[in-house]
Amino acid sequence: MEFDHSPRYIRFLFSLIVCLALLPTSFNAIALENNDIKQLDRQFQSFSNQFYQYMARNFSQCGHRAHSLKTLNQQIGKLAKNNKTAVAMCLIHFNHKLISNNIDSDQIFGIFSFLLENNNLALANRFYSVALDEGDKSLLSNIAYIYARYYLQHKDWKNLLRVSQGIYADLPFEQANQARLYTGIALQKLKKHRKAVKVYQQIPPRSHYYAEAMLNIATAYIRQDWWTDAHIMIQKVLDNKNYRIDKKMRNRLYLVMAYSFLHQEYYRNSRQVFHNIELDSQFANRALLGVALTAMNQKDFIGALNAINILKAKKNIDLSVDESRLLLPYIYEKLGQMHTASASYADAQKYYEQRIAELEAMKIARKISPVTILNNPEVIQLDNNLLDDSMVNEGFIKNIIQLQYIKPYIEQIENRKLKNNYQQVMKAHQNYFTKVNNTIFNNRIHQLNSYMNQARYGIARLFDNSSASR
Repeated sequence: MEFDHSPRYIRFLFSLIVCLALLPTSFNAIALENNDIKQLDRQFQSFSNQFYQYMARNFSQCGHRAHSLKTLNQQIGKLAKNNKTAVAMCLIHFNHKLISNNIDSDQIFGIFSFLLENNNLALANRFYSVALDEGDKSLLSNIAYIYARYYLQHKDWKNLLRVSQGIYADLPFEQANQARLYTGIALQKLKKHRKAVKVYQQIPPRSHYYAEAMLNIATAYIRQDWWTDAHIMIQKVLDNKNYRIDKKMRNRLYLVMAYSFLHQEYYRNSRQVFHNIELDSQFANRALLGVALTAMNQKDFIGALNAINILKAKKNIDLSVDESRLLLPYIYEKLGQMHTASASYADAQKYYEQRIAELEAMKIARKISPVTILNNPEVIQLDNNLLDDSMVNEGFIKNIIQLQYIKPYIEQIENRKLKNNYQQVMKAHQNYFTKVNNTIFNNRIHQLNSYMNQARYGIARLFDNSSASR
């Protein structure tokens, strides 16, 4: 392979980029301690359930007796829209008898969705116990579907599989297929790839979730080194004229296919596929970096240089933009422009020093907020920085936001025990969020430090070669 004879940082960068591009879609990796998250979750649920019960007994705005589940759902929706989630939650507690007495109504799904979206698992389970006694199979399956979505957000794969078994036949068409998608994701996360593939294959082409399922099948094949099967699967989706793929998914399919070709050293195929990715897509930077890598392997260094220069000019800086600074001097080397290569290595070193200082300052300032993360489910954007959020647990972030919504009501009560409990839970979440904040920045800073060291190595190597040739 061409890169076997290249400097070590090029080989490292090549393998890193390919691995990142081939990550499965639809779910994020867990990079922080799962046990810590679970402990925080239990603390939040215990406190919030007690507090909402207290609100229901002591706050006048919670004392509205709803006449039907429909009107209750409407009230909940209005309150949530105005960031009064705590009032909506205590309203559910206050009207628990109405809910229990009408557990077989389809209006119950809105109640369950709201409870689980805001992590009130205790009250949801209380109503679910009533449903188990009085509801039919269809009702229970629809509730289980809501639980499956909850466990997906909390990355609780075993419980997701527990609730999703045998519910598909009782769900509407698209919800059934989404539930299958959830099941497949959970199986993949538990490294049961072959079982996941069988579930994904049950999603028909006319489903909105078909392309996502096929892409996840392809990534399962790739993880088992079944590259050809993966290519066939992706091409099957792309070639289906009767199936409308949205722009984001089409570009994602092309990206995975292109990098899988690159990994197999099919450089011509890889480069052709990269060119199908639209320049205004969120995957454009990774595609440009891929074009540069394939061009370098084809010894088309001018083509590689053009792709890198486009990346350098990008205003929003993601990892691909940072990585391009390390490839540029190597390209100049291959073009025989040693002075330009040396200057480019020095520029890269200075660039990485500035980037590290900038990110260190942002880390100290704790620029990342829970709302910032929740509003950007795939990437965190701070000024012109695009940061990876793959270590973030969505359920944990929602807990922090819920605690912030609760704060004004805590300040109004005289119950010292509840106040102290709130302070303890809030402090624990804030401390862990600081850890999340630091991890996000430290991961990027670690990568930049590695690139900076490789730039220094490049300068030293050129100097040694120049001295030896005299």
